[in-house]
Formats: sequence, structure tokens, C-alpha cells
Amino acid sequence: MKHLPKQIDEAGNRHHFHENHWKRVGLDLLAAKAGELSGWSLLDYGSGRGETLRLARERGMEALGTDLDPECVAISGKHGEAVRLESPRDPVAQFGAKSFDVVTCFHVLEHVDRPMEVLAGLGKIARRYVVLAVPNLRVLPRPRFLRREPLSVNEGHLQGWDHAHLRNLAERHCGLELVAWGHDHCRIPILGEGVSRVFGERALIRLETGLFVRLFPFHSASLIALLKPREDHPTSP
Repeated sequence: MKHLPKQIDEAGNRHHFHENHWKRVGLDLLAAKAGELSGWSLLDYGSGRGETLRLARERGMEALGTDLDPECVAISGKHGEAVRLESPRDPVAQFGAKSFDVVTCFHVLEHVDRPMEVLAGLGKIARRYVVLAVPNLRVLPRPRFLRREPLSVNEGHLQGWDHAHLRNLAERHCGLELVAWGHDHCRIPILGEGVSRVFGERALIRLETGLFVRLFPFHSASLIALLKPREDHPTSP
């Protein structure tokens, strides 16, 4: 998993701050719709460094992490229980249908070769909700005079979505229904770089997670979706 830094510094690195911010936004979105989460069970699919386990436990949830990478399982285990993912294409076989109240999947789906199968499986595992985050392909454009050849993407990303295509995948193909969108932070080219140089990274974080994302919510860096399983869909167990 070359894409995953094993350690991050939220206080000293803006990009590291944002890596955990989308997890906080996702759980806040869940709490806003579901209310009190204490006692709920949660499976974090692709638990990485395990911060989601810590954040969930802080809310009183019973959290279990799972990951393909043994090192990630070990790191996640510092924040809660974590187990090795045995079958990435069929997690239902390992964990069972309707075995957790909530399944979270933060910036993982873009790395799998069969996202429809995986997302449908996560929907079968969840009794109440799936909280999903993936990179947003819809970003604010740079001015024409600054355009160059498009930047290369993360070497581990196999596909990507905008809001319409992610909703299409979830609702028409994976047996899930969109409940609400969440928005983490929005980058504004040139303006953001100027703010960082003059006022520092912390000021830019406040703008990106505050004013900027309020102005352009659907251009946020992550697509964050709160989904619930549909019992009337052919993929439902």
C-alpha cells in the first residue's frame, strides 16, 4: 500500500490534517442523521492507520477494523480491534450479512478493481448505514493561462467518480439509497496558495474547511456519502 503514509502529523501538515478530517465529517454526518451512536457496532473496511476506530470509540461505538495489509492491521490495532481482510471481493463471506450497524469505507473504493461488488457487499453487511468517502473528480478549474497537462493521479487509484456517478453506482447497482452528502474541504487554486504563503497553513485549513467549502460544497476534495441498505433491491440478501 504505497499510497498510505504510516504516520501523519495533523498539527504540522495540512494534507495530513485533511486525511483525518474526512473521517470526522463522515461520522458527524452519520450522527446528524442517526442521533446517539453509543453502543452501535461499526466495521471500518480498509482501516489503514486506524483513526476511524479511535473516532468511533470516542463516540461510544464498538468498532472493528479490517485491512488487507498486515502492517495496517497492526497499526490499526493500536486504536481498537482489527483483523486481516480475507476476501476483499466478498467481505460478506467473512463478516456475515447484517452483522454491523454501520460500515465505513474511507478512501478505499477507488483502489479496488471491482468497486460494484465491494460496495454491494458492504451494503449487505450493514444493518443501518454505510458511510463512504472517495476522491471527488469534480474540482475547481485553474485559470486557462495556467493550465498544463493534467496531473497524474495517485498510483493506487483504479477509478474515480463525481457525485452523479457515485450515486448511480450506489443506488442503481449496489442496493443502497443516498441519505445525505457530506463535504470535507475545498481547494481554491491560486487564492489558497496565496493565503498559505501570507497567513500560514492553519489559516488555509480554516478557509478550506469553512468558507471555501460552504461556497463550493460539491467541489470538495472528497465525495462523502451516507447510504442505507434497500431491502427491495435485487442485491439485498
